[in-house]
Amino acid sequence: MSVPTPPNDAIAQLVEILGIDDTRDLVRTFLKEYDGLIRSMTVEDRQLQHRAVHSLKSSCRHMGLILLMRKLEALEARVLLPTGKVTMEDIAALNSEFERQVPPLRHFANGR
Repeated sequence: MSVPTPPNDAIAQLVEILGIDDTRDLVRTFLKEYDGLIRSMTVEDRQLQHRAVHSLKSSCRHMGLILLMRKLEALEARVLLPTGKVTMEDIAALNSEFERQVPPLRHFANGR
């Protein structure tokens, strides 16, 4: 089986530090945990929303999903406002961007 090529510079850096197998495991973990973090953003508790947005933003940066990370940065700034919260429109936009950006990560994680 051939070794998958890292899909972006962030993943390439992780491969240099962790090795290919551990990096692929990390990518798989990110892909599995994405839905749970998104679900955490739908609760009414704004602190939990903020924690989920912040965690996903950081994870996206590590995965090289820069456009998604920027959307999450803007959302995080809004959630920190006194009346700021995550809306279902935000969730839909995040999921759309995720699905647009994630195929190379899935390919890398699956080794194809």
